[in-house]
Amino acid sequence: MKIHMVGGFLGSGKTTAISQAAKILVQQKKRVGIITNDQGKHLVDTAFFRAQDFPALEVTGGCFCCNFNDLGDQIEKIAKDYNPDVIFAESVGSCADIVATVVKPLREIRSDLGEAASYTVFTDVRLLERYLLGEEMPFSEDVTYIFAKQIEEASILIINKIDLLDAQRVSRVVEMAAGRYPQAVIRQQNSLDEKEVRQWVDFIETKEMLPNLPSLEIDYDRYARGEQNMAWIDSHYILEIDDAVKRDILAEIIIDISQAVDHERRIAGHLKFHVQSDKKNVKISIPTMQDIDDAFKADVHHDIATLDRGDVEIWINALLVGTVERLENIINEIMFAKTAQSLIKMKELESFTRTPGYPKPTYRIQ
Repeated sequence: MKIHMVGGFLGSGKTTAISQAAKILVQQKKRVGIITNDQGKHLVDTAFFRAQDFPALEVTGGCFCCNFNDLGDQIEKIAKDYNPDVIFAESVGSCADIVATVVKPLREIRSDLGEAASYTVFTDVRLLERYLLGEEMPFSEDVTYIFAKQIEEASILIINKIDLLDAQRVSRVVEMAAGRYPQAVIRQQNSLDEKEVRQWVDFIETKEMLPNLPSLEIDYDRYARGEQNMAWIDSHYILEIDDAVKRDILAEIIIDISQAVDHERRIAGHLKFHVQSDKKNVKISIPTMQDIDDAFKADVHHDIATLDRGDVEIWINALLVGTVERLENIINEIMFAKTAQSLIKMKELESFTRTPGYPKPTYRIQ
């Protein structure tokens, strides 16, 4: 059983790529399991994978590195229950130092779990371009430090979302990255393109990509300050959406929350919605640098219009720059105000908030 570790900053397209990769491997008659990871308790990404009939488990309440034993337990469980040929383990987007705290412990302490076969780091081409050119990043210096350290330790670096820049700029970013990160195999990719994802899958499935990787040199105090700039919000609601008008209002709720968060320049991270009706589910993601424009709004309305009539559950995951209190207020004020005005019956099932603590890895192998 191969274990492919996947890392990279919030909103870099990891989940989309893993979803495509899993479909490709299933077409090849391979069994695939997925383990997700984030700061909260109920993860949108897990629901997204399960809705596609992929076995998916999760490590919640912190990163893989600080919950390594939980990761081991979930690998054992998914192996026992589903006997996969391949597992993708997707680390939380605010985590760095994966080689020393996850990859090496998997290879040297828990090799019984399976073969830790590859470690891929994803990055949004637009963010990497800004960073390599020395331009202003959309978050603090300490958060930028995490972004930089993630890329620095990549064995495979996927420069993702290349469809969002012209070919000349993409080529320049790839060239700069090759000079800056000679240790990495660098690939460019649009993870919505099955052909391009297939090339990544073929590569990680056939190449030996973890030969004596060096552990990262990292300042844990600065790393901690970067994580502690962020707040995690995890909310779960049920709404009665029994006609097309109310579906439009639900779409407006999602758009209004996205705009309110973006207006305060807090989308340095990710904001995710998973909406589930009886037979249909929709995932909406707003990563760093997402424009809340007319095209985005039209897509939200289109997706929400496909939901069945009746009760709809909505999960919101947000890992964003700011305080827990302010972000929770933004979400709740819009949810309760919009539903009350529209006479939509709504019940909040659960809410969880968290500010990441100081990272304390279970293991760290130099």
